[in-house]
Amino acid sequence: MTWILTLPYKRPPDGLSANWRGHWRVKARATAEVRTLVVALARSARITTMQRMEVELVWVVKTRTKRDPDNIFPLLKAVCDALGSDRGVSARLVQDDSPEWMAKLHPRIEYRPGEEPRFEVHVTDITHRPDGVDQAARRTE
Repeated sequence: MTWILTLPYKRPPDGLSANWRGHWRVKARATAEVRTLVVALARSARITTMQRMEVELVWVVKTRTKRDPDNIFPLLKAVCDALGSDRGVSARLVQDDSPEWMAKLHPRIEYRPGEEPRFEVHVTDITHRPDGVDQAARRTE
């Protein structure tokens, strides 16, 4: 099963872009805001706990302006921490956000003319995929 969580940001929040150069406090505030929002969205969507998950961050844009998907990795990190970190503000949908429990796909940018810019977090339960079950089972042995 796949759930799609919508983050209302038109571009990465200050502090959560690889190109951002500013005060650490701004980054910490943005990270906390994103984690709190993602936890609330996950709970609202009634996402169940699982053995293993796949997470993909999609930046929906309405112009073809050149953008680098590598620059949104800091936002992806905050999202993944919110879904599966074993400490701090987290929905704790998996045991941890490490590779044994969470497969993180490379962020992508999707051009959708006429749609409002936003970020979509695609959360997929991959517990029953052969590669997901084997790795998670090995971790618990």
